[in-house]
Amino acid sequence: MKNVIYTYYNIMLYDINRDKNNYYFYYNNESYLFYLVENEEEVVRFVYNFFKNNNLDCYEIIRNKDNNLFTLVDNKKYSLLKLNGILKYEIKFEDLRYYPVEKSAHNWGNLWSDRLDYYEIQIRELGYNYQTVLNSFGLFSGMAENAILYFNLTKSMFNEDELVGIVHNRMKYPCYEIDYNNPLNFVIDYNVRDIAEYIKSYILYDDYDVNNVLILLDRLNINKLMFNLLYSRLLYPTFYFDVFDKIILEDGVDNDIIPIVEKTEVYLDTLKSIYYKFKDKYDMFNVEWLNKNVEN
Repeated sequence: MKNVIYTYYNIMLYDINRDKNNYYFYYNNESYLFYLVENEEEVVRFVYNFFKNNNLDCYEIIRNKDNNLFTLVDNKKYSLLKLNGILKYEIKFEDLRYYPVEKSAHNWGNLWSDRLDYYEIQIRELGYNYQTVLNSFGLFSGMAENAILYFNLTKSMFNEDELVGIVHNRMKYPCYEIDYNNPLNFVIDYNVRDIAEYIKSYILYDDYDVNNVLILLDRLNINKLMFNLLYSRLLYPTFYFDVFDKIILEDGVDNDIIPIVEKTEVYLDTLKSIYYKFKDKYDMFNVEWLNKNVEN
């Protein structure tokens, strides 16, 4: 990769550090990240120009010798980012922000349905090699089906303003500046996407407290449509399917799914607690099997 960076950016390197598909290095006392681009080029260009034109914080993408934002390496797109600030500065929930744009959001119901069909094919063909994944798939695929139904009901029942903006492909807890300000990690979608993904990621940590989630959600200034869209995304177990992908597609280790499975009860209890607290305020739909022990 040193030769690639020298050829396309005229940067001579002696040391470079690899983290999975990405590469970090220092040059002239500056930090850089050579990052694998998995987002659509059109989205990256739109978001990056939006941030630059509005003087908003994001890392600079260094153009290569051909004046392009992207460099093709073994048929994979990379971009070179110049990093600044405190890379390990933690972004708190109350610091999360989105930038409204006049664009359409993704249809989560269709996306999730297509993904679930794909996952079911993978589990039929390869699941026998991964017993823990096989045993847990039924529950989490059921959650995905409920998320699809909940999303479709929400879209059909509420006629309020949809808030669409620039958010993140994956929002994680804890969230650090190096991920938050990465322009290659942005997508255009409903503004509640970041909130839902942050909460689901938080659930996996030992310091998780559902009361913190309820307090944070109670502070939101949000309409019924957007809150129910948020809940539909909470119902979709992204954290499970992300690990599923790594195990099945990258020939990972079956045991990698165990930490996710061990948090199942906490995850379900969180969904119940959110429903119980906010069902009247936001006219939420009851997921009967999930909330069968919740008082009405």
